[in-house]
Amino acid sequence: MSQPFLSFIAAVYNKADVLLDTLNCLRSQQDLAEQDVEFVFVDDGSSDGSLDLLALEAKTDERIKLISDGDNLGPSIRFNQAAKAARGQYLLAIDADDLLPVNAASFMLETAKKHQAQVVFGRSKRSLDCPLLPSSVPITLSDTPFDFAAKKKIVRMGILCERATWLAAGGANEAVFIQDQSLPLRLSAASKRIAYIEDYVYFLRPADDSNLSANIMQQHHDRFFALCAFLDDEKLSRDARTAIMQQIVSSLWKIERDGGKSWAFFSLFSAAHYHYLLNKLTGRGLRDAQLQQAAHMLRALPNIRRPAKG
Repeated sequence: MSQPFLSFIAAVYNKADVLLDTLNCLRSQQDLAEQDVEFVFVDDGSSDGSLDLLALEAKTDERIKLISDGDNLGPSIRFNQAAKAARGQYLLAIDADDLLPVNAASFMLETAKKHQAQVVFGRSKRSLDCPLLPSSVPITLSDTPFDFAAKKKIVRMGILCERATWLAAGGANEAVFIQDQSLPLRLSAASKRIAYIEDYVYFLRPADDSNLSANIMQQHHDRFFALCAFLDDEKLSRDARTAIMQQIVSSLWKIERDGGKSWAFFSLFSAAHYHYLLNKLTGRGLRDAQLQQAAHMLRALPNIRRPAKG
């Protein structure tokens, strides 16, 4: 097989019922020559036949590269494995149950090349209706990519990125189970220019019990630790630091709001709502001691997946 130009990459965990729809969506992307594309799937210990389905498809489609070791390590680790195994100049990271408009990949590639952007994002929403991108769409460019991504609160896949930039960034933070928060920010931090497509380029399926998002406390927990990892960066601009702190305070408030008895047990930080309102009104963040206190309590939360590398 010749060297591909674009690698679609995905981490897969128990998506057998919708996985073929996603694969066919990627296969049907317009204005991409077959030899310029590959599909890299890393199975994360699926038990529902996802691995067998992909293995069967790979027999008739040499563009599919399938990686599996039988373990369940989480999407942060698995997306990074997919990126390292990919051979394309560009990577397009997609969750294994989501969809793209059929002209999205070519549109994103053209945007990256035209504007010399290492990272391209766009709008996303939950819907099974996946209309074409119009021929003319506003593009927002930023030469301070991290500031832009932090203020835009980008937390989804559907990311087009130069593979070299992904590797330079180290990909997702493997100390955090879910990649949604850390990956966009780390890729942006390693890039010189970001392009944001002001239209819908990524469609998420309606959430159900099989989604990681069904564990809302896992989402809040991972968001907190992914964001806190950036606060030690002395090069962080004031605007970026403010945006990161706003999201940290918001994540703690949501943990208190959604945690019920699990969070009530840790009453030491029961003023999360107060800090949230204060941050909204004055921009005041949390002191280091408060962040450490919150981190200590979050590490004790039950029913949270934490990678072995964390």
